[in-house]
Parts: sequence; C-alpha cells; structure tokens
Amino acid sequence: MSKEITVNGRKLLKTLQKEFSSKYTYLFLAFIEDKDRGSSVNVKSLDTSLTIKDVRKQFSNEEISLTGSKVVRNMEKYFWKELGIAVQIAVKDYKGHDFYFPIGDFFNKLSLTKANQWAESVGCSEIDDVSELSGKTVF
Repeated sequence: MSKEITVNGRKLLKTLQKEFSSKYTYLFLAFIEDKDRGSSVNVKSLDTSLTIKDVRKQFSNEEISLTGSKVVRNMEKYFWKELGIAVQIAVKDYKGHDFYFPIGDFFNKLSLTKANQWAESVGCSEIDDVSELSGKTVF
C-alpha cells in the first residue's frame, strides 16, 4: 500500500494531482475556479503549474492527508474550508464524457478507495496525463 498523500503550501498542484492519481488510478483531483464549485458543466481548471500557496485563499496550519478512508464530499469541503481552494473529484471516459464529475450523494458519500473501485467497475479509464486539463474548461 502506498503512503498517504500530504498537502503543503510548497507543493505544485500538478504534483499533488500526480500523487493522487498514482494512488487512486481511476480518480482525478481537479483544482477548479471558485465560481465553478459544485458545477458539472463549463468547469474551468486552475493552472496546475502553480503551488498550493499561490492559489489558496486561506491559510491553514492543519495538514491535509488524503487517505483512502477520506470521503469524497468531506475531502472537497475540507479543501474549500481550510484552504479556500475549490476541488472536485473527476473520472475519465465515463458514458461518453472525456472527463466527468460524478455529482450526487451516491458518489460523494464514497471513500476515495470505494470511489476508485466504482470508477473501475463502470469502465472509466485510468488517469495517465494529469496535465491535460491545466487551465482549460473541462466540459
């Protein structure tokens, strides 16, 4: 089992994305514009060459660790509440969508481990290139 993923201000967004998708191979950690938080269409990704401290709106002394038992909804809320960074968990190649944000209670109540298993079970693709969404509109 790989080690837990930690978040600190010096880490590049794309580095965190790579670590996340290396551990949860069917999930993508999307850093998105604040106004797009909770949306599933016309969602724009942040420039992932920036660091956490470059994009955060709040400072937190708490260290976020992304363990497999962390629930999707709670993780997304934590990034927003503690750092002021909007994130959503995405999957790739789901029902005709290149990238898709599963919205709704079913997905959002799953742990990261269970969400990854679900994405694999419904035929989503493994995440291979985390840079392909940097600074672009996802849908």
